[in-house]
Amino acid sequence: MAESDSFIQEVSEEVRRDRMYAVWRRYGPWLIAAIVVVVALAAGRGWYESREQARKAELGGALLAADRVEDPAEASQAFLALAEEGGYAYPVLARLRAGASLMQAGDLDAAQAQYEAVLGMPDIEQRFRDLADLRIVMMRSETMEPDEMLDRLGPLTVDGGVWRLPALEFEAAAHLKAGDPAAAVASLRAIFDIPQLPAGTQGRVRELIDAIEATAGEAPAPAAATDDDDDAEGTDP
Repeated sequence: MAESDSFIQEVSEEVRRDRMYAVWRRYGPWLIAAIVVVVALAAGRGWYESREQARKAELGGALLAADRVEDPAEASQAFLALAEEGGYAYPVLARLRAGASLMQAGDLDAAQAQYEAVLGMPDIEQRFRDLADLRIVMMRSETMEPDEMLDRLGPLTVDGGVWRLPALEFEAAAHLKAGDPAAAVASLRAIFDIPQLPAGTQGRVRELIDAIEATAGEAPAPAAATDDDDDAEGTDP
């Protein structure tokens, strides 16, 4: 019985080996091809990621180099060149910096054109659009109509907005420009709801509110009617 069992076991192992070899002959080349493809994809992905990192480092260096240019007009040209040739988020950043440089150079129309170009760019983060609107208002606050200021600033003053603090301050200025000190004070009081507001900012806002309320309180009140006036109004001519 022992010899019979040993013979059966040897035959079974031989059958298994034959089946394994048959499977390998049939599917082995495909398995090898799949392994080669996986390795090639991994290598290609590594090369692509390395290339992307190198490109980002190159663009970041160009942005820093443009930022070190002292002359605002020359700096704006360096930023604009990066805006035209760059990729990723660098065209947005470059146009924002170009606008700031042009504003510093005194060319407000060209600066606004860059900010408007940012507003027209597709698929960019909302915080960049909001910053472009804010800078337009800041740049044009002396000449822009209050209604336009409020239209641009409205979306920026929502809870959690990145630029809520400066937006509320310029919103208050727009209300004052429109002759509505009560609305200006309301905008300034909303600043106190911003989390982790620095103590220095709180003090400055309180001073602004006090100044507005004091100025509004100086407005002459309507003259009170006297007894003589009442008598005169009650007497027929």
